[in-house]
Amino acid sequence: MVGIKEQLLKEQSLDEQLTEIREQIVDALIKSGGGHFGGSLSVVDILWILYMKILRIDKDNYHLRDRFILSKGHACIAQYVILAKLGYFDSSELANYGKYNSILEGHPNMLKTPGIDFSSGSLGQGLSIALGMSLGIKSFNADAWVVMGDGECQEGQVWEAALLASRQKIGNLKAIVDNNGYQEYGWFYDKNLCKIPVERIDEKFQSFGWKVLTVDGHDYQALEETFKEAQSFTKGPCVVIANTVKGKGYQLMEDDPIRFHCGELSESEYKKISKK
Repeated sequence: MVGIKEQLLKEQSLDEQLTEIREQIVDALIKSGGGHFGGSLSVVDILWILYMKILRIDKDNYHLRDRFILSKGHACIAQYVILAKLGYFDSSELANYGKYNSILEGHPNMLKTPGIDFSSGSLGQGLSIALGMSLGIKSFNADAWVVMGDGECQEGQVWEAALLASRQKIGNLKAIVDNNGYQEYGWFYDKNLCKIPVERIDEKFQSFGWKVLTVDGHDYQALEETFKEAQSFTKGPCVVIANTVKGKGYQLMEDDPIRFHCGELSESEYKKISKK
């Protein structure tokens, strides 16, 4: 795994890697007939820095490693593209994303997709699962990481897990919130009530006893430094609030985040944004 990462870094800069990953995400979603453009593009920098710089993983050594859960499972195409680049499966599989009997389903499936630690997509459950995992791997000196969406943090189960993790001082539990400011359903459809999914989310986690860090979710250097700080904090659970832009990398999607939470591109729109 280390060899693959070093080779990737030799071949391309981080900017070039992330540009290519974003193009592969959009291509895969176009071929599948549409999908979750916005949240996949907002989270991809977070995932790439995690996999390349932070997660202690080895696809050939299942046990003595960190665990990772993408709780916002609807953005799994971003994770799939990264897993393909890291050699978990051939990149040709991306063309079958979302198709019947594909190993790449519309939400992560640990029984079908190499590199997936837990099936996810029922929003709000990921933090609870990561909490259980963190207890199970504590003796391995390993961490459990979970990436959540800001919208799913409205779920009560998130805060039940947050309370327990703090009470038990679970020091190897690391959470990241992809804080892109939008969700598929909610009050933002009424312009008079337009609000972000969870206001003052940093203060809320802090009030539950968590170590809270904030970062620009598209600043590679800042992400790496912040994740390393979270990794080194062992007195209790730590959460990183990563402020991101929904649809990052494509102005068309950044300008219309509600439409592209889960939507389609017309042929003319695809030609306009495609770099091929």
